[in-house]
Amino acid sequence: MGFAFAFLGIIALIVLFPYIRCFFKRLKCARKIKKLCRQKGYRISKTHKLWFLGNKYDKKCDLHVETENEVFSIKLFGMPRRLSILILKENGEFFIRSYIALISSYSSFLSPINSKPKQLPVYDFKFGYRNEWDSKTQRHILLINPISMETRRQPHHGGEIVISSGDFVNGMEIYSLPRLLEDMENAQ
Repeated sequence: MGFAFAFLGIIALIVLFPYIRCFFKRLKCARKIKKLCRQKGYRISKTHKLWFLGNKYDKKCDLHVETENEVFSIKLFGMPRRLSILILKENGEFFIRSYIALISSYSSFLSPINSKPKQLPVYDFKFGYRNEWDSKTQRHILLINPISMETRRQPHHGGEIVISSGDFVNGMEIYSLPRLLEDMENAQ
């Protein structure tokens, strides 16, 4: 009986590992953003109590960070596995490319597996927005945390283009946490 519970526990841990990883990465993200805002005197406006657990399918913005001249409206987008690629299509869809290793006695290679394309919600970056921010520059940020191995953009016609933090896709700036913290630190 003890073996069965141990076996089920191991299976549950394997299945839940991506979610556990995401939870702890998001806690770390929240601590870093709060620390920077305290140091610089920025104001954080959370749009809901558990903002750091933002869901990529929820259309509402997760938080706003107000600096002297800018407002960072941030939506969190989590990747389940580090060794995957996020592809954002110009028609508003996204899909995740994972890899599976195929090993034989003579060789091995990685085979890509694409998920079904899913519609990326049109995020409401004005949710929780204050009227006094109208005089400031608003920046729409899609913060990918936890991050994937690579992020790409796929135009209507053509191949995939690797993008980096700070690039615009579908009206949003795509950021990783280190780059966002750097930009916020240098914001006026």
